[in-house]
Amino acid sequence: MRAVGELDYGGRVERIEALGRYSRAEATVLLQLAGGSGKISTENGYYLYRVTYRTAGVDGEPTRVSGLVGVPATRDIKGIVSWQHGTNTYRPESISKPSLPEGLGIAALFAGDGYLFLAADYVGLGVSTEMHPYYHWPTTVGSVVDLLAIGEIILNGLATAPDGDLFLTGFSQGGGATAAVQRALEQQNPTGLRLRAAAPIAGAFNLSEIGLQNAIENDDRINFGYLLAAFSDTYGQPLDGLVREPYAAQLTAWFDGTKDGDFLRDHLPEHVDELLTAEFLQDFQAGVEEPPWFYEALRATTMDDYTPVAPLRFYFGSTDTIVTPEESRSAFARMRERGGNVALVDAGPHGHDDIAVYALPPVQGWFDAIEAGRE
Repeated sequence: MRAVGELDYGGRVERIEALGRYSRAEATVLLQLAGGSGKISTENGYYLYRVTYRTAGVDGEPTRVSGLVGVPATRDIKGIVSWQHGTNTYRPESISKPSLPEGLGIAALFAGDGYLFLAADYVGLGVSTEMHPYYHWPTTVGSVVDLLAIGEIILNGLATAPDGDLFLTGFSQGGGATAAVQRALEQQNPTGLRLRAAAPIAGAFNLSEIGLQNAIENDDRINFGYLLAAFSDTYGQPLDGLVREPYAAQLTAWFDGTKDGDFLRDHLPEHVDELLTAEFLQDFQAGVEEPPWFYEALRATTMDDYTPVAPLRFYFGSTDTIVTPEESRSAFARMRERGGNVALVDAGPHGHDDIAVYALPPVQGWFDAIEAGRE
């Protein structure tokens, strides 16, 4: 097989690092260690690479980012699966530095099944050193689509008969990102790839109407703190009047990608209402949108306002409290009303931390059925 590093990327790639080769047996073990359950297919060994490339940052200027690429050890590559990862506050744990369960486990699931596997780190993670613009879809979509263009070159350079089939899936933050990428590609696709299906898992699609209330009620202090810090940095707005001191002065530095989960749990208040000001909470309960910039930023994350053309299946866990099932149910209802090609899948009574391992085997089976012409 022609080496990935020998292909002509037309200046798109700055660096390719080989991370290792995994056998079919190793792929199966990795999936088991990651907690995988259900019927899965692992027909191939595969190679993992970290790719460094350029994309547009928040200011529109080029910035260095990275991503994980899994290449099946076969020339009969089925197509491309793009995985949009979940929330990550700690840069050393980026998906391009693969570990269990996400990087190695999901690469095994799809690259081991014969797909070229792509997973962008997003701006602010991986090799990127700026703050991650959490839930900022323009930069997220840009980093994913630019990696897809690199993946297309790999597919065309290595596959015996490349057909350019593309499948999207992702978890939590990556569920919303999966919908954002689908929307972008169906509006204007700069690649030669053909989007066949999208499968967001436990995604948040309406933070302003559903997610904000849920985060406050369920004391989701880390994800909500991350959102506040990232919005402040991305939109250049102070947290005064929104976040209590001393947290308002410290929050952005705590979520700059250098602090791990233990640090955040130790330093954030135990309850969300101890993080937010009394004025903000009073306005929120009264339906008053103060400060306006924060609510505008929330509405910019909404991903239930388009009409999917390629089939989209919402997968959710019925006992998820971090991302309430209402996020998927509401987005499904709104998209169906618009005439979207959507379906809703209850993956069982599982919480947020467990739902991906229960949803991914049926997602893999669905992609395989589409690829084989059975759907």
